[in-house]
Amino acid sequence: MENKATTDYREILEKDGVLAQLPVGFSMYPMLRQKHDTVVIEKINEKPKENDVVFYQKDNGKYVLHRVIKVEKEGYIIRGDNCFFNEYDIKDRHILGILKGFYRGEKYVDCQTNKKYKIYVFFNRSSYYVRYFLHSVRSLLSKIKRKIIK
Repeated sequence: MENKATTDYREILEKDGVLAQLPVGFSMYPMLRQKHDTVVIEKINEKPKENDVVFYQKDNGKYVLHRVIKVEKEGYIIRGDNCFFNEYDIKDRHILGILKGFYRGEKYVDCQTNKKYKIYVFFNRSSYYVRYFLHSVRSLLSKIKRKIIK
């Protein structure tokens, strides 16, 4: 989920400690549905861990909500659940908050305690290479098909 908004989310989180927002984009699909689910982000109080979903601001001003793939000495490797490429060079100074949960309709999904959420994270992370391979094959077949049709 990426968003370049005029809203200063850093200021909101600093003042209120929490932010509720509709996600924009498809990078966290199928977990989060664009402009449908509501995410609840809490101000960062501790260092993010692997599998946490962090809300951060890139140097270009864009706000992003993606999952921590790996914690390194110098920063974090981060990727959206529906993305195939990692983001590097994300530092603590970029991270504004952590996803604590989200509303799917009237139902609240707590990212710390919900068992279905934890199963989703496990399968999403463990199936990455299979999904990446299938995406690459689909992409290659699409290119071949376009060349044949020309």
